[in-house]
Amino acid sequence: MTRMPSEKAQCATCGDTGWILESPGGVKQARPCSCRAATLRRDKLAAAGIPERYRECTIENFNDMRSADLTAARRAAREFVDRFPFVDAGLLFVGDSGRGKTHLACAILSELVSTKGVRGLYADSSALLNRIQSSFRSDAEVSREAVLAPYMGAELLVLDEIGATPPHPWVQDVLYDLLNTRYNSKKTTIVTTNFADQPDPAAGPRVTLEDRIGYRTRSRLYEMCLLVTLRGDDYRKVVLSPQVRSRF
Repeated sequence: MTRMPSEKAQCATCGDTGWILESPGGVKQARPCSCRAATLRRDKLAAAGIPERYRECTIENFNDMRSADLTAARRAAREFVDRFPFVDAGLLFVGDSGRGKTHLACAILSELVSTKGVRGLYADSSALLNRIQSSFRSDAEVSREAVLAPYMGAELLVLDEIGATPPHPWVQDVLYDLLNTRYNSKKTTIVTTNFADQPDPAAGPRVTLEDRIGYRTRSRLYEMCLLVTLRGDDYRKVVLSPQVRSRF
């Protein structure tokens, strides 16, 4: 780390070099300072791409008081983190907006990166698809393969809000390519979606997750991810909105 002369070192032990030089028995030896591991963890967390709104999310500050299903979802998240990497599958969080799917997914990713050194990535599925669509232009600087490569190879991937993009054939092909590659490589994936396999008839048209992402991709997810359903009140509407209104 390069530091201006007027700046004070954050680490008094190594002077922010990350290394300590010792001379046991008169022989000089360098060993990593404890601050080096902390710096590497911070760098990995920054590289994970967790949206700013969700960077302070933890499993512990997840509000599960609204239903037993949310309590079960929080418990599933904690068990997943505690057991990782010895997990049989990833997680598929399914529920309507405001139930905490992204909160839990990002909390898991953040904790695993920070405490276990996992190399993970967050991807909003719509934003990722937009980047891939841009790669089709004749003046594009990166290819579809180059955009997808980091997400295909990540040790842990959080793929947020699949099914949000209209199910054009090319959209379904990209999702299948990404998830099938991870499936074949036995990579762990956490997925969130608003679309269930058996929607509530009272909620309107019966659009299923399979309708949105295609049969092949849904089939892979049955084996790749444990289904965790989140039912309860909309946290933004029931909890956050009254808090915002009370400030005025």
